[in-house]
Amino acid sequence: MKCKIAIQNHVYFFKDPILMESILFHIMSGPNNVSKSMLGFLLARTAVEEGHKVEIFLSGDGVQLVRNTIIDNLVGLGTGKLKEHMAVLKKKGVTIYVSSMSCENRGVTNLDLEGKKIRKVLPKTLLDLVLSTDKTLIY
Repeated sequence: MKCKIAIQNHVYFFKDPILMESILFHIMSGPNNVSKSMLGFLLARTAVEEGHKVEIFLSGDGVQLVRNTIIDNLVGLGTGKLKEHMAVLKKKGVTIYVSSMSCENRGVTNLDLEGKKIRKVLPKTLLDLVLSTDKTLIY
């Protein structure tokens, strides 16, 4: 397949174009909705493995997914293990953002974030991420 792009009276052809997008996965579901939260992580993992730029923002009950006991034990029905998804995302350099307000309200501490590529941020960061990515998927 060829792609034709015209820029200022010049035509450029590219063979086998792969146009990767930036995708934000906003995961608000937590361990109380395993299917929904795990689907978000499965698709984030799939997207990054296919070469897309992936950002993940956890808010609401989703922030509980960063606790070690949850990471080690959460398994979705047909959507894999959270521990495996997190390992791939970390290896691929995906930053996971967590809402500081949601963490505070649910008892998620800095100790829960240690050793992980996770940043505790204010809600404005979610708005910035939505505006700077091509697509936003919410789980």
